[in-house]
Amino acid sequence: MKRRALSALALAMLCGAAATAAAQGTQELQFPGHDGSLSPPSTLRMTVTPEPAAVQPPPVRDTPESVRIYRQCREDADREAVNSQKMREAVQRCLDELNQRRAQGQ
Repeated sequence: MKRRALSALALAMLCGAAATAAAQGTQELQFPGHDGSLSPPSTLRMTVTPEPAAVQPPPVRDTPESVRIYRQCREDADREAVNSQKMREAVQRCLDELNQRRAQGQ
């Protein structure tokens, strides 16, 4: 029980340290990371700078007509396919048509 509590405390401390480092932006790490090491002085130095978050495009909103056409295409593909390769090709064609309609704003 005591070991579990110590493990939980250690995990909480590590998570807190990681959150603090992430909030600071640029993070600098040096190895060895503790004093009293018998190793030579820090030989590796890394600077990690997070990239700015990319702006996410707005979610895709398909029209009811476009969804109906896609579903009909999938049903036709299910009926017509005689093997898995033909099914994959037909589904890819349905997805390509859907993406074309999306590009046209339909």
